[in-house]
Amino acid sequence: MRETTNTVKPIEERMKSLLVSMKIFGLYFNPQQDGKKLETSPNRRISKVILNIFSHRMYCYMVLLLLWFNFVRAVVGLFPLNEGLPLRIIFTFWYLLCTLNVTVLLVSCERLSHLRSFYKHWDSHFKNIATKEIGCAIKCPVEYFNLVTSVAWCVVAVSIAACSIVTLGNSPTLKPITGDFTRPFQEEPWEVSLILILYSFNTGAWVFPVIFVVVISKVIKGQFLRFRAVLSEEIQEAGDHIPACLQSLRCHYSQLCQAVAIINRTFKWILGMSFFLQVLLACFISYQLINGPNEIVTTCIYLYWLGGSFVFIILLTGSSSDVHDAAHSLLEDIFQIGTTNATPEYLGQLNLFVTKLTGTSTGFTAINFFVIKKEFLLTLGGLFITYSFLLLQFKI
Repeated sequence: MRETTNTVKPIEERMKSLLVSMKIFGLYFNPQQDGKKLETSPNRRISKVILNIFSHRMYCYMVLLLLWFNFVRAVVGLFPLNEGLPLRIIFTFWYLLCTLNVTVLLVSCERLSHLRSFYKHWDSHFKNIATKEIGCAIKCPVEYFNLVTSVAWCVVAVSIAACSIVTLGNSPTLKPITGDFTRPFQEEPWEVSLILILYSFNTGAWVFPVIFVVVISKVIKGQFLRFRAVLSEEIQEAGDHIPACLQSLRCHYSQLCQAVAIINRTFKWILGMSFFLQVLLACFISYQLINGPNEIVTTCIYLYWLGGSFVFIILLTGSSSDVHDAAHSLLEDIFQIGTTNATPEYLGQLNLFVTKLTGTSTGFTAINFFVIKKEFLLTLGGLFITYSFLLLQFKI
């Protein structure tokens, strides 16, 4: 059955709840939208100055500046060295990860060849009549984005609430943690409140970039799987012949692969930095849990970050590898195509299709070093288990 829908809602509009949440934390802006505000302003000279100051782009860059300031503050707070150094090192590396996430996203928003190019390519392709005629119209319910955004907000709220309880508590046990949290500042109420506000922005920068990658991956994976179902149906209907719409199918697949390549300009940096810093954090926290004399509160903080690192690594690896698997899942269907009506034109299209499937892997990369597959998660798991056993061995 073919879809006859005439209107296609832009993907950016479908993701509105998620993108608005990212805007709140200064992770996302639309440069073209800010430009339109300036153009449509009735009093351009005055409004241009005001909008330049209060535009959402400026807000995002102010947030970025504050996060870099917070990271530098944490680096300075590492000294002098004392028993609270391990916890401060964890804070510092976590601040660095969050700040780099914001930096990558804002650069991607600023460059029209990154996120803007992906949105434009995706929307134009699925508005194409040929895409609808072969039955590959987009299916991506808005409810899914709303649900994922709600989950992300719950994680952020729990994290901020837990940090507030720890830092604002009057218990003598929590005093050293509050001191490590605010260094090199003093533990004055206004200073603690300022650090908590910055921590809130860091939490958003920790959670929402991961959710953004997972959501986009889910959408792309769904379209690859939908395309496979359409391809399988066409092959069955054609019997021993080559499907008449093979060229349109191949073009659609190429467009999906191009969408992956475009969004990977942004995702490769988020994935690469997340894997490196999250694994580094997990290893360091494991070392402290096994070898360090920790109090209950400190142990809970370590377990929280260790669990968060594991969950985010699994989410990023799983969603990214799903895109690769879905993109290459239709190779078996291609080999079932009959060649009774083979002509030079059909054989050329079929050869191009097979070459695309068996050539360079389609998927997200970690800073272009390698394409992320499920084997990567197994490699990380083996690495961490070996590291843990080595720590236990030296501990014994």
